[in-house]
This record gives sequence, C-alpha cells and structure tokens, in this order.
Amino acid sequence: MNKNIAELSRLISNSILTHTPIINLPQPPSAKPVGCGIYLKTDSARYLISAGHLLNVDDWKKFIAPAGGDKMIWLNGVLATTYNKNNDNLDIDFSVLRFSSRMNKHFTDEQWIFISNDQILVNHKIDYNGYYFVAGYPISGVKKKVGEAVFNPIPLKLITQSILQKRYAKLGYSEEQFILVEYRRKLQAFGAKQAQITKEIQGISGSGLWYVPDFNDKDENGIPKYFLVGIMTENHKDKGFLLALKIDFVTEIIIQAFADKAFDHSSFNLTSNLPNIQIVQEL
Repeated sequence: MNKNIAELSRLISNSILTHTPIINLPQPPSAKPVGCGIYLKTDSARYLISAGHLLNVDDWKKFIAPAGGDKMIWLNGVLATTYNKNNDNLDIDFSVLRFSSRMNKHFTDEQWIFISNDQILVNHKIDYNGYYFVAGYPISGVKKKVGEAVFNPIPLKLITQSILQKRYAKLGYSEEQFILVEYRRKLQAFGAKQAQITKEIQGISGSGLWYVPDFNDKDENGIPKYFLVGIMTENHKDKGFLLALKIDFVTEIIIQAFADKAFDHSSFNLTSNLPNIQIVQEL
C-alpha cells in the first residue's frame, strides 16, 4: 500500500470512529457492549442506524448509547427494524431509530459527531478497484478497567476492497443490495512490517461501511472525504469476506416511514426478499 494512503487511512478510520457509538446493555455499575451504530443528523431529526438483529423489537428498549463524556442515554424514539427477535436470521438486516426530540439536549456534538445526509451515498455502485473502510468496536476488544465502572474499547480499523464481482452471484448476493468486502484472518497493520493474526470481530455489526472516492479530495482538516455506503451485518471470515447491506434500505425508510426528505430515492431493487418493517416506539 502507498505510504501516503496508509497515513491518510489512519486519519479516516479515527474520524469514522467519532460517528460510531458502542451500543450497550446496562450491567450496573458498568455496562456490556453488544454492538455498534452510526449517528446521523438531518435537518429534521437525529437518528441511530444499526443492524436489525441488534436493535430488534424485543431487545432495543433495553439498550443505552453514549451521548458525550460519561453520559449514557436510553434509546427513546421511533424504531424501524426488520427483526422482531435477535435470531430471526434475515439477510435484509437493518434498523434505524429516530430519537425523540426531547433527547436532543443530551448530545454535546463534541465527542460524538453526527454525520450529515451529504455524507451518505445513495445509489452507490460497487467500486471493485476502490477502497472501503470498516471501523468499529469488536466485543473482544472492549476491556473493563479493574475496580472501575468503565471500560476501554479497542477499535478495529480495516481498509479493504470488494470481493471479485463474479463471486457475488456464486455466493447468492445481489450487487444492488449488498457489498461484500475482503477480510483475511492474517492482516498487516498500518506501518507494520509483518502480518499478524487479527482479533475476533464479533460486535462490529451495526457499524458502517465507508467509501473513499478520491484520496486527494480532502475536507478542511486534511482528511480525505469518506461516505457511508453500507451497514455491517455479518462476518463470513471463513469464506474470506464481511457482509454489508447497502445504506439505501435505511434512506428509503427514513423517507417513507419518517417523512424525512433529506435523501434521494434509491434506483436499486430493494423490494426482493424484503421482510416486513416493524415500527415501534418508546417516547
């Protein structure tokens, strides 16, 4: 990998993590991490995007998420999800929570930065030669401080590429609905001379798949612009890939269920194999 790209990739991954909260199950005096999400803010509302098997109808009210500093909040609002139960085993696996307006006061917008709608790429066509990023917090990398009611999360930062186009059909996944990115158990870390065995990645479900169209197109902080194109849903490391559901499913639900016109409609076929969308609320 080009040394410059490797250095820029560190900046990209660290920035992505500021949008990627850990979702937790309270276990006083601390909490148990169960997965990840993505914070989004449009002109109309704040949202938490995640996997459906994580924020499912049965479990979502049990969870808390960080708001800034040491503050955690309960997930109050309206949830749209494809999962009733954690073990429903559906390929179309996503959820989006619209926070109730009274929750806005809890967010500082400093430690956790909500992405805007222009950081989401609807109608993204897979770039088989381009770079994709995954950044989240595997459960195995979250260590509790001895004697304290806090934990230290150790993130996974992965730069990867799509699998070969011909493999999509062989594996039974539509290129209009999914993005499959390469994952090898033995990887070379940024700046390392030798490849190492990677940590287990259980717990990155609900984090984002991000795409960088042009490393030379940078923001005001000198970070190449990156865009959310998918939600990480499954780990198929035995087959050499991780599965992401295209973000178009989420943006369509935001348009149709929440009447938020921040996004363009998707041109992809999203209706094949689409399960019922469950709408539940806790206000």
